[in-house]
Amino acid sequence: MPAAQRVPENSPVLSFLYECDAKVEIYVTHIDSANVSGRKGHFMMLLAINLIWLFLLVRRACGALSRYGAWFVLGKFVPEWGAAAPSLDKAFLGNIAMDLFVFLILVPIVRDFLSDVAMMRLRHGFPQQEIIFRKPSPSTIANIISEAPEKRDAYMKELLCRAVHPEEMKQVAFGMPWEEWTYDHKAMAAAWESDKKGVINAKTWELCVWMKMKDGWTAIEQGKEIDPQNQVGMMEKLRDRLRAMGKSHVFNQMMEVIQVKTMTKDGVALPVTENVDAIIADIFKRNDVDFEKLTSELARDAPPSARFTNASKKTD
Repeated sequence: MPAAQRVPENSPVLSFLYECDAKVEIYVTHIDSANVSGRKGHFMMLLAINLIWLFLLVRRACGALSRYGAWFVLGKFVPEWGAAAPSLDKAFLGNIAMDLFVFLILVPIVRDFLSDVAMMRLRHGFPQQEIIFRKPSPSTIANIISEAPEKRDAYMKELLCRAVHPEEMKQVAFGMPWEEWTYDHKAMAAAWESDKKGVINAKTWELCVWMKMKDGWTAIEQGKEIDPQNQVGMMEKLRDRLRAMGKSHVFNQMMEVIQVKTMTKDGVALPVTENVDAIIADIFKRNDVDFEKLTSELARDAPPSARFTNASKKTD
């Protein structure tokens, strides 16, 4: 399984993540080394699409002045601006529905393009290696919330597996609200500035999932498996901590579950299922041990990943 580690409190990476959008709880980062001309072509396509959206918005806004009686009212004060009163028929209701759809969907798209995408390209251009920050789109967040609690973890795993798949990362985004992931261009621009200033090395953002927890951010490093020696060391620390708490039986019960549920009689390893996690969590809960707090404290004592020890490029 991928290696996960809490972002150290003294790391500039933690400060950076807290300075990003406070509403975001998941980031997927990677370095895009694709042909620069491809990114330029994608930007020009976005520019053309957003100009079309902008033209449509202006046209609908101008037409709304007559459709909804603005010119009719103004004509009462300035006769030369007068217009016929709007007809309250089915077409009127249809225009209301159309305008609501157009403005609620297109205004945020055009606004985000002008304030985020266009400004980032204006300031930073198209670097050979670009830091990419992706976050769940509004529709994805709604899907996560709508999932039943017992199915939410499985849905999240599928979502993240798709997000880090090489083919998925090649897919271009158009900023539509129904897309699964959206780019955080402000975070991308800030990461580029941090790399340029020597605060955070760009390699820090190589393929990784970043998740906000109660006590900080956790990095789930893709393509890097958990070191078995570190895993054994963590189990020993957990055993020693529970023994010091007078809860040695909790550790013994947990090991029994792991042995029965993850190993056949022939010694063949079985995949760890959500049922195993639920049983272990219940063991700790029944014995009044805060499993999440305990594992967080143990993770805090673990040696930091090279991703964080080499995050800064500054020299003394």
